Amino acid sequence: MQPIIWEKRGLLLGPESAPTWREAHSGMVSVLPWAGDTYRVFLTGRDACSRFQIGWLDLNRDFTVVYENPANPVLSAGRMGCFDSQGVCMPSVVRVSDSVLYMYYVGWEPGLAGTIVNNCGLAISEDNGATWHRWSEAPVLPRDAQDPIGTGTVYVLRGCREAWRMWYTTFRNWRLLEDGTWRHFYHIKYAESDDGIHWHKPPDNIAVDFADEWEYAVARPVVLQEPDGYRMWFCTRSAGSSYRIGYAESVDGRHWSRAPSGIEPSADGWDADMVEYAYVLKENQEYLMFYNGNGFGASGTGVARGFCREETR
Repeated sequence: MQPIIWEKRGLLLGPESAPTWREAHSGMVSVLPWAGDTYRVFLTGRDACSRFQIGWLDLNRDFTVVYENPANPVLSAGRMGCFDSQGVCMPSVVRVSDSVLYMYYVGWEPGLAGTIVNNCGLAISEDNGATWHRWSEAPVLPRDAQDPIGTGTVYVLRGCREAWRMWYTTFRNWRLLEDGTWRHFYHIKYAESDDGIHWHKPPDNIAVDFADEWEYAVARPVVLQEPDGYRMWFCTRSAGSSYRIGYAESVDGRHWSRAPSGIEPSADGWDADMVEYAYVLKENQEYLMFYNGNGFGASGTGVARGFCREETR
């Protein structure tokens, strides 16, 4: 596939003048084209008490906020003892019908010895995204022999050869470091479903594994199907570095080969230290990438426009 040339367009959502539910963090988005030539942005917010929650707002085609839901957040932490009792984040929203949307999200709770426990949940809207309710208080991807520790961010495609296809983050292990802290290791796997709720994990379903002995985080996939294959963007982090945006291509969606992503931190400013949590749309021949910057989204969310090389203008 032709490489994509990215042109950064700057910060679009920052902490300045943000409502209280997202005053400390605005990012980790999922974006759908919406009515009235707008984009509906489902995003993670963190408030001054470090509570992670999910809400939505609308952008126009100049990436200016034209409406923010006054009822935000639409999804908050679950009941004490449940898998999402300490917060919800990282929405990935799929349209099912004119009125029904599915939101896959990460719920987390504290683990032992300073570790965390993540799992993927599902919330459903039956009024075109205005309000949401949990499909279950349990994760939609249960722990099992293939994923015994926990799962995280996902991306789901409909309308392919299989009814539903999912690429998901899963914890491989925790490793005790010399300084006494624990480091997580997670990578990306693959699953299939007939209904978007009950998922089958094929044997040997690793999609994107670690590139080398230094890499320990491969997460937050987003996938586009092209006429000649699939493109995937994801987060990657290695020992001694901060998050970067990774990229891979596949003929069948199962077997992936990495390539340069074409987008790196800026020389200075809000995304000089980190670029991560990309969400990519394609409209006609143009690609749009919404991504986070420094501090895992503490500095906000920006956007880049992309074109294939022969279409760059």
